[in-house]
Amino acid sequence: MTVRKTRKVRKQRGSRSHGYGVIKDHKGKGMKGGSGKAGLFSHRWLQAIKQAKKERRPNITGKYGFIRPQQFLKKYGVINVSQLNASIDTLVDQEKAQKEGDVYVVDLSVLGIKKLLAQGEVTKPMKITVEMATDRAVSKIEGAGGTVTIIGEDEE
Repeated sequence: MTVRKTRKVRKQRGSRSHGYGVIKDHKGKGMKGGSGKAGLFSHRWLQAIKQAKKERRPNITGKYGFIRPQQFLKKYGVINVSQLNASIDTLVDQEKAQKEGDVYVVDLSVLGIKKLLAQGEVTKPMKITVEMATDRAVSKIEGAGGTVTIIGEDEE
């Protein structure tokens, strides 16, 4: 690699563009009024107002609202009673559940499911063991002739 002996600016004295083509090609963000959100309270004030109206928000700049920290969310497996009702025969075939007479017996903690939810209908009687269940899910299972045993619940 060759070393430039004299600086380019010395060679380009008398040249209007110093080898960069038209003048606008070698200007930085200063030509554009700054970069990013620069000038929102001075020379770009009207643009800021128009953008806020377009987005239908009262704040022109700054942060607003609340974002829930993801590390504090409790994430666990859930299943609806309709999904369980539809897949109970498959679980018996895979030997993840048993059938005792007319009643299906399933432990949802073995399947990695912690909570039973109430969406859908139940047509088969099931005996379910689970860590958590909603009240509506329990009433639907009991309405179909089954029972729900909640692990860790204090029996009185």
